[in-house]
Amino acid sequence: MKRLFTVSAAALVLLVQGCATSPAERTQDLRPTETCYVCKHNNDLACVCIKVKETTPRTELHGRTYYFCSEDCRATFLKNPEKYVPKE
Repeated sequence: MKRLFTVSAAALVLLVQGCATSPAERTQDLRPTETCYVCKHNNDLACVCIKVKETTPRTELHGRTYYFCSEDCRATFLKNPEKYVPKE
């Protein structure tokens, strides 16, 4: 029971934090955000939400642009994109 409470509390903290930024930082940084689908697939919640800028790693697939938190995630995506593309 204690373990369940600990896991639930940790999940709540992650949910409340959002994109790992404080409310003040979110209101000051008005850049668009995107999802790193590699991190999302791997349940790496720390870098799922990305602030897009000119240097943000990205790739085009089937007419859509996908953004990544790192070049490593981009390379992983390119090896097997269908594994990470969200099902519509």
